[in-house]
Amino acid sequence: VVLRVNSPGGSVLASEKIKSELDLLRETTPIIASYGGYAASGGYWISANSDYIFSNATTLTGSIGVFSMLPDFSKAVNDKLHINITPVNSNSHSDMYNGFRPLDQKEIAYMQASVERIYDKFTTLVSNGRDMTVAEVDNIAQGRVWTGAEAIGIGLVDQIGTIEDAINYAA
Repeated sequence: VVLRVNSPGGSVLASEKIKSELDLLRETTPIIASYGGYAASGGYWISANSDYIFSNATTLTGSIGVFSMLPDFSKAVNDKLHINITPVNSNSHSDMYNGFRPLDQKEIAYMQASVERIYDKFTTLVSNGRDMTVAEVDNIAQGRVWTGAEAIGIGLVDQIGTIEDAINYAA
């Protein structure tokens, strides 16, 4: 199967669902990835375990990193709209995602731990898929983006080539 990837990324959940299905397919069928303009973040997540990866020289590749952000609209709602929000909760943190109050230190620590867990999973899956150590992946990861030409030198792709090259290789 030739998997064409042209994605700047997306949600971890969606990427993991796609990767899981590709992993099942890979049990019986080799997967050759072919990168278009982007193979970053979620696009790289889903394809790092491919048997062989072709990339254009200018493909934005990698972006092995994780971030999270939650908006805090409380000032705007209070100061501009003059609306006061009074939460009624079963737990002091149950409304942490509502966007109508800033996060407290425990919630920030929780979010940071979640980001770190996902980053560890990302670097581990790249490590396994690209036959590198996690430390080697971390050294080139941390959200950085590489061109396809640079990605060959650091082990993120196998060869510069077009989708036609990937199809010929798969055949």
